[in-house]
This record gives sequence, structure tokens and C-alpha cells, in this order.
Amino acid sequence: MKRAGFTMIELIFVIVILGILSAVALPKFIGVSNQAKAGKCKAYVGTLNRTVLPAIWSNALLDNATNANINSYFSDGNVSDQITAPKDCNVSVQTILSNGSQTVTVGGKDYNISRETNASLNSSPILKFN
Repeated sequence: MKRAGFTMIELIFVIVILGILSAVALPKFIGVSNQAKAGKCKAYVGTLNRTVLPAIWSNALLDNATNANINSYFSDGNVSDQITAPKDCNVSVQTILSNGSQTVTVGGKDYNISRETNASLNSSPILKFN
């Protein structure tokens, strides 16, 4: 009489193999969520670099700003905080542009977002995320 099913040895082998696979795979997935949150914040800063800063820079040029006072144009409160940052990235555009930098904590790690102060008639300033 032949019985269908698995022997105890086969079950133990499967459990051991699953244990080894989980021991190898789990450490790789532990920090993925925090990396995704930081990536979202970095993408937001990139969006600001492509949309908001060139617009402010062009307004400064339209207002006949010179090389000497283009940087001060960014710190005089002309930017509205109606630009919403992602949920995990508490960034204030007004704070960055007026203070020159802001430190944000994403996923338990601190990142600094700073504005380059080399704006001129030829180039818009950019924000750095590090």
C-alpha cells in the first residue's frame, strides 16, 4: 500500500531552505522604505530645480535685477509656500530660499537641502540634496 504525502525529512529540508533564503533576503529589504522616502524627497528637490527656481530667476531678471542683487531676490520673501512637499519630506521652499538651506529628516536620517548662491544673469541657482 503506497501512501501519498511528504516524509518528515523532505519537510525539514524545505523548512531549512526557506530559512536560509529568508536569512539572505530580509536584510536587503530592511532599508528599502527609508531609501524610497529619501528618493521621493530628492525627486521633489529636482522638480523645484526645474520649475520654481527658473521662474523666480526669470522674474528677478524681468525686475531688472543685476548680478549683485539676484541672490537677494531669492531671500526677500517672494516665494509662496503654496508649493506642497511630499508627505515624508517636510521641506519649506520659503525657508530654503530665504535661509539658504534646510535640514530635513527622512526615514531617521538627516539630509541637507541647500541653495547655491552663485546665481547670475546667465544661470539660475539650484538646490542641492545631500
